[in-house]
Amino acid sequence: MNDFKVFVIFLFISSQTFGQNLSSGVIVTVEALYYNGRQSQDPQAFALKSNRSVIALNNAVWECKKESSTAPGNETIYTIQLAKGNAEKAGVAINFLFSNWAKDNYVIMPSAAYNGNRFDVLKYDYPPLFKQKDYSKTPPVTITDVPRLNKYAGESRIDLNTGDLSTPAIGIYFPKTKTGIWILTEQATELGNSVLIFKENEQRNKAEFTIAAPCVRKMYYSMTHLSPSGETGVDLKQGDKVTFRYKIYTFSNLSSPKDLNNKFLSIRKGFAHSTYINQLPFSKAFELMEKQEGEFWSGQDSIYTLGGNSWNHKWQLGWVGGLMVTLPLSEIGCDSSADRSFRNYHKIITQSQSNSGFFYGCGKGNNQWCSDCFGGAHPDNLHLLRKNADALYFIYKYCLSQQLKNKEWKMPAAWKEPLNKLSESFVNLWQQNHQWGQFIDIETGEIKVGGSNSASMAIAGLALAAKFENKLQWLTVAEEAARYYYKNFTVKGISCGGPGEILQNNDSESAFAMLESFVTLYETTKEKEWLRYAEDAAGLCSTWMVTYDYKFPASALFGQLDIKTTGAVWANTQNKHGGPGICTLSGDCLFKLYRATGNKIYLGMIYDVAHNIMQYIAREDRPVKDQHIGWINERVNLSDWEGIENIGNIFHGNTWAQVSAMLTVAQIPGIYINSGKKELVVFDHVEAKLIGNTITITNPTKFDAHVRVFIDEIPAKVYPQGFISSCPIVSVKAGETKTTTLAELKTKGY
Repeated sequence: MNDFKVFVIFLFISSQTFGQNLSSGVIVTVEALYYNGRQSQDPQAFALKSNRSVIALNNAVWECKKESSTAPGNETIYTIQLAKGNAEKAGVAINFLFSNWAKDNYVIMPSAAYNGNRFDVLKYDYPPLFKQKDYSKTPPVTITDVPRLNKYAGESRIDLNTGDLSTPAIGIYFPKTKTGIWILTEQATELGNSVLIFKENEQRNKAEFTIAAPCVRKMYYSMTHLSPSGETGVDLKQGDKVTFRYKIYTFSNLSSPKDLNNKFLSIRKGFAHSTYINQLPFSKAFELMEKQEGEFWSGQDSIYTLGGNSWNHKWQLGWVGGLMVTLPLSEIGCDSSADRSFRNYHKIITQSQSNSGFFYGCGKGNNQWCSDCFGGAHPDNLHLLRKNADALYFIYKYCLSQQLKNKEWKMPAAWKEPLNKLSESFVNLWQQNHQWGQFIDIETGEIKVGGSNSASMAIAGLALAAKFENKLQWLTVAEEAARYYYKNFTVKGISCGGPGEILQNNDSESAFAMLESFVTLYETTKEKEWLRYAEDAAGLCSTWMVTYDYKFPASALFGQLDIKTTGAVWANTQNKHGGPGICTLSGDCLFKLYRATGNKIYLGMIYDVAHNIMQYIAREDRPVKDQHIGWINERVNLSDWEGIENIGNIFHGNTWAQVSAMLTVAQIPGIYINSGKKELVVFDHVEAKLIGNTITITNPTKFDAHVRVFIDEIPAKVYPQGFISSCPIVSVKAGETKTTTLAELKTKGY
């Protein structure tokens, strides 16, 4: 064969009408160009006539050919070939010029830029934390030094490796015309990952989006800082080819960025190449993780630790596990795990409350508590309120699930006053400020830094507390807060400040907290308003989910393990890595949303997360680097933000991802059957078929499986907290096939 290099980028053009169409405001050009270091120079555009063009550039002859397809999607192909000569430090690009640009257009690049990251900036080192001079109840959204469009004067440009995005794509909402556009592409050409560039001119009345090969960024991003990249073009020889394909979707009658993001739901997998492998049944995964959590139990302190003795690693209330891991251990763990979980709840509820009514964020054992921590204790009594929001929600989930397991169960008397005080603290904070802020003074309850939806899980927490305690006023506050955060964040296509060490960069955690809260409100009230909010929140959440299997270098750890990245959930725009799951949830809100709406897109989303999270668990027969058996690391590194050598690599340590996996086993059925429609979905790592009323389950793995089966006879019905743990179980040995009937299963559970 000829020693040709073929570079492929896919682009398809839909037949929908776009307000700023290709003939009025958007110009597409294809260019050959050369580089001087990281700077492109001498770009030469092809002028196509009869779908062909030839240009002579720097003693080389380039040919461009255009082909159009009449198949659905109207695929357009540009093939660029170096017909004669050689080209040193060269590249090719396709550009989309928006000549009628406006600064208030909304730009999204999934997991990398929301509203173009056009926010205020503080160039703090990692881990960034607001300082006294930054404190404000109503600050502008403030981020770290990440790729961004400029809120003020100066260069306005985003350069991203395709590995920097959950889906290589860009979306734009044009408020003046109420139209929108999505452009999707693939991860890589044979030159490696491509570069996606979006830039504005100085006057902000023109903008340009570029897909180029090879990846040459002007600025390279590593933790909280941008610096000049060392990238440049490649040397091409006669006969080398580059083939561009890309896909454009256009939309009209949009009212806000949320509508643009909702459109992404149905197109996000336009280039998805996903493989699902059955290797570790849910029950075996939980067995490994429960055993490991037992090793982290501190009997002296009555808490499940994070594996260390520092503020950061002994105890954290929420965010990374804390009072979350206790829920699955209490619902489906062994008796000792359930007992320890109760003791953990009791310890925190009765011994860690501050003067403000909120619980301390971190503990070091021996009843030593601090406001919050990241490494060391935070100054100024700063506390990330999201941790208390998580705690409020999970405590009442625990209480409600205990009532399901035992109708005689009653909340311990010693919990009543502290939990009432906690709920009232959230209510009072809302009534005084009409927001919950991001960071508070743990002793006074005063907001130190506001302007974020970080603590939005309090909506769900208050809804469950109101239900359990029969406090209508708490539900009223939850509903008021839901409307506020929906209007000011979901509708605007942003969600920020969930983690405690990103300032207010956009993040997946606060986005999923919004979805979880809206679904909880719907289940609590059955009001359709919250269902609509939930569907809009799901659109934003979908932009954080990896939609395809990333091609890792063969030498990388994840390349060797053949990790499938579909379903990984990106962290935030600062920490540019995917995670094995949602921090820190199972994602059953998506499953519940599917049951309430019948929209199978949501079912597909939770399938991707729930099925694939198990592959990241270290086990004896499949070691993951130097991880202990049962550990899950948080890194799913598609990006080179930690250096090219860390693509597909991890650090040593167990993380919150283990809690997400345990919640998945407790809250997502292994097999779901819609008995009315005779539909079956297998989340667990087994295979199943439904013929008539007979279900056949095959276990292709090397581990015995105990599979929970949810037979859903009334999809509109809201089931109680902890319901999945009560579903009937079918035990199938490794390599075995077992047949049973729906009627038989119904006698075993619920």
